[in-house]
Amino acid sequence: MLISHISDIHLGYAQFNLQEREEDLYAVFEESVDKSIHEHVEAIILAGDIFHNPKPNGASIIKLARELKKLKEKSIPVYFVLGEHDISRTNDVPLLFLFHNLGLAKRLRPDSPAQIKDLLIYGFNKERRSNVENGLIKPFKKLEKMVKNDEDKRVKKILVLHQGLADFNKFAGEIFSSDLPLGFDYYAMGHYHDHIQKRFPHLENHLVAYPGSLDLGHNEPISDAEKGFLMVDVSNSPENVTTQWIKIEKRRPQISYSLDYDDLDKHLKYLVDLSVKCQKKPILELKVKGAKIDPNVLSGELSKLNDHFLYYSWNTFDEESVSGFSYDHANDFNIDKELSKLVLNTLKSENLTNLTLDLVQMINNGDELAGNTSIDKGKNKKIVDHLWTYYENNKKNYQDKDNGSLN
Repeated sequence: MLISHISDIHLGYAQFNLQEREEDLYAVFEESVDKSIHEHVEAIILAGDIFHNPKPNGASIIKLARELKKLKEKSIPVYFVLGEHDISRTNDVPLLFLFHNLGLAKRLRPDSPAQIKDLLIYGFNKERRSNVENGLIKPFKKLEKMVKNDEDKRVKKILVLHQGLADFNKFAGEIFSSDLPLGFDYYAMGHYHDHIQKRFPHLENHLVAYPGSLDLGHNEPISDAEKGFLMVDVSNSPENVTTQWIKIEKRRPQISYSLDYDDLDKHLKYLVDLSVKCQKKPILELKVKGAKIDPNVLSGELSKLNDHFLYYSWNTFDEESVSGFSYDHANDFNIDKELSKLVLNTLKSENLTNLTLDLVQMINNGDELAGNTSIDKGKNKKIVDHLWTYYENNKKNYQDKDNGSLN
């Protein structure tokens, strides 16, 4: 049985606030669906962050509906869990549940699996790190016991999650692979935007896999990284479950390029020639190195790129500079790690650190502040009141287990 495993689509996201970039995401999602149909998959799993915002724009809703309708007409069922970008923190009913109610897709549950032939699919929606114990760890133990007692050993089982595993990123991860329940043939993950897969001995060498996002975008730097999704064959024994990573071909090229200021004309000609070979105007990040770089002159010269690139940006690096941090070393800088360390060092409390990180994520996602006319961002008191209301609605997640209070 062949299944497509797709994650982190982020429909509705417009990188650099460009309409073309929003439409690019619609195109790559359509490509993943068309390739799945072509390969005669028997089901598609969407492992969270289907939308970029829990209150998505109309174009993204229509695009998802069209692709789901196309799959329904081909008798290919679609199953999904919610990522953090799909969940409103104001306790609204997630929009994706509408597609479940219309019969275009099916929401996955941890206690009532969806079944296709001899395959059972379980799923958990995204849980914040502050609610992992009650929202995931305890339910995992119940689920493992239930699966263990299943008398029909011929039935295959898949678990779908939108969580970060600390095995791959100890600062961005909320759980470890050792927390996952035993008894599943395949663990279909979402959340990390890179393609990652590994077999863990403590999971009986069954496969844990992230397909990665379908395109560069949210919180990802400009690069030539490849993107795609997974096709999973669960026909064989759990140890022999196989995957094929399918590259997305219709993405807009993104280029990170370093050049010497003294050879600017030569490099610009090369970039223009390169852009002509691309089906879509590329996105470009330039790192310009040299001495005594005049930004006004540089800006004028770079205008030669205007008709050839959808978007470009540049940073200059003076060869005589002795400044400490350079963007050239950005790969060595982990924002999640540094933010966690800074907050914990300041507040001296893991509970308050979790609260702070959740608030940062909430504001970054925009699902609370966007479109909320009751919040006047120009008045500090109203912002503080908003954050306090958020805390009051979620404070049980941040209380110490021993005394029921915050550190």
